[in-house]
Amino acid sequence: MNNHLNDEQLRQLVRQSWTASPRADAGFRAAVWARIEAGRRLPATWSAWLKANLAGVAVYAAASIVVAGTGGGLLATNQAKRERDQLIQRYVASIDPHQRANAQGNP
Repeated sequence: MNNHLNDEQLRQLVRQSWTASPRADAGFRAAVWARIEAGRRLPATWSAWLKANLAGVAVYAAASIVVAGTGGGLLATNQAKRERDQLIQRYVASIDPHQRANAQGNP
């Protein structure tokens, strides 16, 4: 008993049993054109993007400058205070014999 189908019989069987019936989407064409138009509205070059977003870029640039300036100023102020305190201690040790002895490690 031969249960194997030849290629032609198999093709006919597949055609009869497998039918594709895709549903037509009424808004498909409109959605495609909407995506195309949305892509056209996006700037194609960096200069066009910058012109379109200059205000936002300027705000971020100004904010980063303010943050960097404030942070740098605070760090510089702390460093200057530490250095000033060291200079004062050195000066006092240079003119006061008791401070000079303590600075050298002698009690």
